[in-house]
Amino acid sequence: MRAEGTAAAAAAYKAAGVRLYICMMEDWWPKTDKEAWAMKVRGFEMVEAMRVHELRHMELGEWKNALRLVHTVREPDVWLFQAALSVQRSIWEAGYEFAFIGGVALQRWGEVRFTTDVDVTLWCPLGEESNVTSDLESAFGRREPGASFMARIARTFAGRTHTGHNLDVALASTPYARGLLNRAVDVDFGVEEPLHVCSAEDLTITKTCAGRGQDWVDLKRIIQRSGRAMDWDLVWEELAPLLAMIEDPERMDRLRELVAQEKDPPPGNPYGL
Repeated sequence: MRAEGTAAAAAAYKAAGVRLYICMMEDWWPKTDKEAWAMKVRGFEMVEAMRVHELRHMELGEWKNALRLVHTVREPDVWLFQAALSVQRSIWEAGYEFAFIGGVALQRWGEVRFTTDVDVTLWCPLGEESNVTSDLESAFGRREPGASFMARIARTFAGRTHTGHNLDVALASTPYARGLLNRAVDVDFGVEEPLHVCSAEDLTITKTCAGRGQDWVDLKRIIQRSGRAMDWDLVWEELAPLLAMIEDPERMDRLRELVAQEKDPPPGNPYGL
C-alpha cells in the first residue's frame, strides 16, 4: 500500500509537469527525528516553490477565479471589490483624483489574499483638508469622532464604506503622490467597472515605506509576481528620498536583498527538484 501511494503521488506530480524521482525502498523513510524534520522542511520548501511558480505564471482567468475563491467565501454578501467600486464612484462624483493602494492593489500586483480594508491615496493640496474631509464625511461617514481633526494633523481620513469596510484615505500633496496618481491604471476585478489602482512600482514603494511585518511578506509576493516587468530604476529613484525623510534608509537594503533573492527564478526546473 505504501509503494502504491508513493507511486500515485509521483504520477500526480508528473501530470503537473514536475520531474520527481522517488525511491520506493523501505530505507527511503526517515529513521530519526532529525531526518523526519529535514523531510518536513523539504516539503515546506517544495510547496513554497510551487506557490511561487504558480504566482509567476498565473493566467488572467486563474487570477479572477482566485479573487472570487478568497473573497466571496469570506464575505459572500458584501464583496470587497463592490465596496471599492462604490468608493470609486463617490470620489469621482465629488471630483477628486485618487488611486487604490494597499490591499485592493495587492490583489492585482501581489498574491490574492483576504483583506477587509479599502486604502486610498487622494489628491488634496495643502490647506484644503477641511473641505476634502467634509466631502468625505458626507460620502462615507467617519469611523471615529476625531476624524476631522486627524485629517488636519495627520492628513489621513478614517472613514467607513457603505458596506461596513474600513476606509483609510491618505490626503496627498507631494510630488511623489502626483507621480503615483499619474501612473495609476484601471484593472478589471470582475465588477461593473475597472478599479483605479496604483502601479506595481508604487505599491512596492508605499509598502517599503510602511515597513510593517505583513508589508515585507507582501513585498516578497509582489516581486515574485512582477518578475522582470517591474521598473526597478523608478522604484529606487522614488524610494530613496522618501526613506531619507522617514530616516530609515536601511529599508532600501532590505528591499534590495529581497529583489536579489526573488526577482530572477533559478534556471532549470521551477520547483527546484
